[in-house]
Amino acid sequence: MEEKLARREKRNNRFHKIDEKGRVAIPATLRRNLTFGERLVLTKGFEKCIYAFSEKEWKALMQRIQDIPLVNEKKRNATRYIMGEAEEVEIDLQGRILLPGHLMEYAGITEECYFVRMPRWFEIWNPEEYQKMVDRKNIDFEELPI
Repeated sequence: MEEKLARREKRNNRFHKIDEKGRVAIPATLRRNLTFGERLVLTKGFEKCIYAFSEKEWKALMQRIQDIPLVNEKKRNATRYIMGEAEEVEIDLQGRILLPGHLMEYAGITEECYFVRMPRWFEIWNPEEYQKMVDRKNIDFEELPI
């Protein structure tokens, strides 16, 4: 498993160490559209990972959530799940963010993490958990417009 991740690290530079203060550098490929001082919103992912949204994307998500009827209990619970653990973090001069302890614990992240680009956000994973997810091959390509 570690060998697969090591090969990915060389190709994608998405495998990063976390410093003793809980900070991690966002990969340059993900930072291109972000700026120093910009804030990101981090929250629990549906899988065992952390979702990271730009402020713009977070506001758009909140607008979509706001339009959900309050009478639907499952949707209210999903909203609580997304918003209840959300934390704003700032990108520092070195392109790093501070990972909140409760989100690191949720995702099982300790000394290193793996970044995954998504269409409107990026994900931060424990590398072993990410590899397990990939190995399960629970992928539905029919739902993708490719």
